[in-house]
Amino acid sequence: MKAVLPALFLAIISVTAVFAKGGPAINEKCPVDGKTVRIIYRVFTDAGTVAFCCVDCMESYKTSPSRYTVTPKPGK
Repeated sequence: MKAVLPALFLAIISVTAVFAKGGPAINEKCPVDGKTVRIIYRVFTDAGTVAFCCVDCMESYKTSPSRYTVTPKPGK
């Protein structure tokens, strides 16, 4: 049990850190290539947190955000 507690604590801290700044992603699909996003690849914008499928797409977006259209989740 003592070995499980540190791992559980670290997992809770990691999840909290993901959502602490910027909140959940405003999009479900990567604006660069259309794949499902992973919240670990994200950029904070005035519109909200934009998520990407991979680091390459995130870097492409950072270089020239006006090239890409971010489609918000339904209801956003």
